[in-house]
Amino acid sequence: MQNHIVLVPGFGGFQALGSLRYYHGVTQALGFTPLVVHYFPNIPTASVQTRARLLRRWLGELQERGVIGREDRIHLVGHSTGGLDVRQLLMDYRKDEETHGDSEDVLGQIRTVQFISTPQHGTNLAHRLRGFRIPSRIARLLPRMLFETTRTLREVGASFIGRRFKGLFPPSKGSPDWFDAVIQTMVGFDSSKDPLEWALARASYFETLRWLLDIATDIAAVSDLDPVWTPGAPVSPAHLTTTVEEQEFFKKQGIHYGSIVTVAKRPAAHARGLYKFVYAMNARLPCAEMGQTQTLPWLLEPEREPRMLTPSDNDGIVNSVSMVWPDAESSFLVEADHADVIGHFRYAEPPPDVALRYYQYDLLGSNSDFGPKEFEALWRKIAAFTRYHTYRTGRLPHFERDIRGSDVPLGENMSPEA
Repeated sequence: MQNHIVLVPGFGGFQALGSLRYYHGVTQALGFTPLVVHYFPNIPTASVQTRARLLRRWLGELQERGVIGREDRIHLVGHSTGGLDVRQLLMDYRKDEETHGDSEDVLGQIRTVQFISTPQHGTNLAHRLRGFRIPSRIARLLPRMLFETTRTLREVGASFIGRRFKGLFPPSKGSPDWFDAVIQTMVGFDSSKDPLEWALARASYFETLRWLLDIATDIAAVSDLDPVWTPGAPVSPAHLTTTVEEQEFFKKQGIHYGSIVTVAKRPAAHARGLYKFVYAMNARLPCAEMGQTQTLPWLLEPEREPRMLTPSDNDGIVNSVSMVWPDAESSFLVEADHADVIGHFRYAEPPPDVALRYYQYDLLGSNSDFGPKEFEALWRKIAAFTRYHTYRTGRLPHFERDIRGSDVPLGENMSPEA
């Protein structure tokens, strides 16, 4: 019997695209455990309902192929909108059980669910963007233009433009961010080094085309993330005013849950760039629907005095109070921006001898104090939750005696439950 941890990406998500992986370094961070790690290749901006249906089929396919044995255990981890996908998946299972009176094998194997930076009640950023009242057809115009332009340029032309951009806009000093990731991806569309490099570059080009086309076709997730429900639009988990039924279903199925809430520093007055813009969009006039002031304990520093979060506090993408689910008792705080917790907190190039070259970026550039030690400690906590069903075990267990240490032997203590 094995324990499988399934990582679900958020809005715009993917398993790997161009020059970056969505979850960077997580496999290495979980290398001390016997957990089998899976990365769900999500649809980037489709509705939460559509993404949850795909996740359900994908899990069923893994089971059908024997990748996940019928006696194995499944642990779901959703980052950002991926957490809503997980909630929707379980809501769908509950609805089917109420209708048919039985549950699928996959449901019976799910043991834990963890939410990281999930907009459980929406995000003010989505509400502000929707406030511009741009019709969805026009909103899809930019990705459509990018798709058509990239398709017209082909691999060689797009790579040429990327190299020109790289010359005009040198990588951000010290810590390349999302813009540098875009440029590096374009540069990588063409390679004449050898047949393998050429084939990988071509595959990257067509995968990026497909990603752009998906966004240009379906951006329903934006309305799912608006805290204020629009009459006539589908209802996403972010629009639910009560979670009692969900909690009762989790308890009935023996599913344990926990939420990791992220909060980042307010940008400096002289700061520029994407992070300052999105942080301000979240902080200004936050919607009441996202929740009120909450006081939470720190996940990685339990001795630190709990922090009171206001509705304006956010991680650059999601308001922190919106991540609290179902209550403060099940939620723990980490000081990091939205991309830090998935491994994009600094810049690092891949080893020169690997075939698939994925870079690590400081995507948001929030200048947080979140680094390699915090990243490792966070994912150790996530791994421990799959075994102990809690982030706090009272007296620290053996494997958490020095949670920030890189040499803590955890393997034998992470064995599946009897």
